[in-house]
Amino acid sequence: MFIQILYITVLFIDTVRSMVLAGKNGLSSQNYFVVYLLLTLGLELYGHYKIYRGEFDFAYLFNYYSIFLILFFYRYYATIFSERLKRISLGIMIAICLYIGLCTKFYGENYENKIGILVCFYFIITALVWFYLRLKNFDEKRIIDDPHFWVSCGILFWSIFFIFRSIPMFFLKDNDPDFLTILKTIQYGVNTVMYTLFYIALRKFEYSSKTKTQI
Repeated sequence: MFIQILYITVLFIDTVRSMVLAGKNGLSSQNYFVVYLLLTLGLELYGHYKIYRGEFDFAYLFNYYSIFLILFFYRYYATIFSERLKRISLGIMIAICLYIGLCTKFYGENYENKIGILVCFYFIITALVWFYLRLKNFDEKRIIDDPHFWVSCGILFWSIFFIFRSIPMFFLKDNDPDFLTILKTIQYGVNTVMYTLFYIALRKFEYSSKTKTQI
């Protein structure tokens, strides 16, 4: 399907760009974003390979990937937030991880939809807090020149649609599978938009690194 190929292509371009930037300026120059992109690309390629072979025994990997997302983006925003917000974010992250460990079968063979929804809620809360702080602490730098703006827009956009798709998933599977297929296709489009926004973020990270070097 074209939209799937487009999504993987954009993700691949992001990953290569991030690796080049990390090679030039170090991992910290992009807040270790390359780690997230490499793992995501690897998992997506593996998943598509398994689907191509007609094997569907990899869904459980996305449970562990979801936990990784929570841990990674906690660390990502911890470098931006104040000490008080870091503690609050840490508390939320620990509470979500405990819930996943105690109340879900993340170790099972199937993907736990509840884990994905928890990731989305964590993303939404974290992104909205960042927007609030950025708008509250106004400075001369334009918000669109801040790489965190594009990252926050990306995960916020993705999370809202993922929740919209996931909550009625099982109902649609039994009552309107055609519409569920349409939502799945749209999800690839949403993924493509998110990684396009991440590409812009990488460009902003690169510009920031060049500016610091010149100074």
